[in-house]
Amino acid sequence: MSDRKENEVRRLLDTTPAPAVPAELYDDVVRRGSRLLRQRMVVRRLMWWGAVLGFLAFMVWVAVTDPFVPPPSEVTPPLQGW
Repeated sequence: MSDRKENEVRRLLDTTPAPAVPAELYDDVVRRGSRLLRQRMVVRRLMWWGAVLGFLAFMVWVAVTDPFVPPPSEVTPPLQGW
């Protein structure tokens, strides 16, 4: 079944001529593609810098405030043996 469909598609693609592409379209596509690549590169760099700065800020916060140590108890245990 798939061989028949594949043969039909191949026959259609072989018999239809390729459409003519305007000459100025290539320049527009190259310009737009390079602009998109530059934008993606800038966004990727900004995201990496944000991740690095966020990690550094977290490390400074941990070093300064010591947040993972339980707070001291405010209630004194009862004295025994006196």
